[in-house]
Amino acid sequence: MKKTLLALTVPALLVAGSASAAVSLYDQDGTQVTMSGAAEVQYYRSAKAEAEYKYDNRVNTPAAKRTATDDASLRIDDGDLALRIQHQVSADLYALGAIELAIGESKDNAGTKGSSAGDVTNDGLYVGLGGNFGEITFGRQLAIIDDAGVGVDIELKDSAGVGYEDTDMDQYIKYRFNGEKFWAGAGYNIAQEDATTGTKGEELLEIAAGVPFGDFEARGYYGAFENESLKAAGKTHEQKAWDLEFVYAAGPIYVGALYGQKTNTVNSVDSDVKTWELAGSYTLDKNTFGLGYAQNSGDANADDATNFYANVAHQLTANTRAYVELGYEDIKKFDEKGFGYVVGMEVKF
Repeated sequence: MKKTLLALTVPALLVAGSASAAVSLYDQDGTQVTMSGAAEVQYYRSAKAEAEYKYDNRVNTPAAKRTATDDASLRIDDGDLALRIQHQVSADLYALGAIELAIGESKDNAGTKGSSAGDVTNDGLYVGLGGNFGEITFGRQLAIIDDAGVGVDIELKDSAGVGYEDTDMDQYIKYRFNGEKFWAGAGYNIAQEDATTGTKGEELLEIAAGVPFGDFEARGYYGAFENESLKAAGKTHEQKAWDLEFVYAAGPIYVGALYGQKTNTVNSVDSDVKTWELAGSYTLDKNTFGLGYAQNSGDANADDATNFYANVAHQLTANTRAYVELGYEDIKKFDEKGFGYVVGMEVKF
C-alpha cells in the first residue's frame, strides 16, 4: 500500500524513527502554503522474485522463456513532491487543497528506458474543508485503509501481511475526525460506468476507527471494493476485508499485533484469507532495530505465504536515514522459498 508525504503518520514509519517534515513557503493573513519532498534509492533484491524465479526454472524447460529474475538492482523507490494550501475561512473553518507528485518511480522508466529519465505523475489532487468537526476532502487521494498495518518493514514484505485490493482512488470522498479520545473516518469512491462496456470502474467503501488508551491503541479497518471492468480479464474484481490492530508505543519501544480476514471474489468464486502479523522495534540513540512476522492462510495453497524480516535504520539527521533489511518468504503458490535484501537511503524535507 502506498504512503505519501501528506498521509497521516503510521506505525510502520517507526522503524526509521522518522517524522514527516515540511517547509513553510507562506504563512500570512490566514493562508498557509507548505511543501514537502522525498528522494529514496535502494540496492534491492526481492525475496518473492527469487521464489518465482526458482519456480520458473523448475517447471519450464531450459529453452522456455523465464518470466522472472532474481537479480539485485539499483532502483528509485521513492520520489515525492507535495504542496498543501490552507486558507482560514473563519475561526472554526478552513479550506484546503493539495497537489502530490510521484517523480521517477516508474519501474522501467517508460518511454526512455535506461536513458536516465523518469516519469512524473500526479498521484494526489484534492480539495476540502476542515474544522472542529473533522476534515472532509474530495478528489484524487489515498483511502484511510492505506494506513492499515502494524509492521515495521521497510520493503521486504511482499506476499504476506494485511493487504486491501486498492487504496489509491481518483474520485474519492473522505471524512476523518481526530479527537482526544478516539479517531474515526469513512470514505467512498464514486464508480463511473463505461458507456461502451456498461461496467463500472473502481468502487470502494471504507470505515475505520481507533481508540488510544495510555501507551496503547486499538484500531480497526474495513473496506469493500469492487471493479466490474476486471471481470472480462478474469481477475479479482471484488473484495471485502477487515483487520483489527493493537499497538504499544512507549519511548524507544514499539510492539504491534494484527489479525485480519478478507474474501476475494473472482468470477463468483470466493477465496477466504486470514492474516496474522507481529512486529516490534527498539530505538537506541540514532539506531532503530526492527523485527517482524506475517502469515497468510487461505482456502487454497495459492493464498498461503509466510514472511520474516529484520532491519536496522540509522538516522543520519532528523530527515535523513540509511537502512539495511533482510527478508525471507515462503510462498506456497510457487512451492518455493526466497531470500531478499535491501540497502537504501532516504532524504526528505
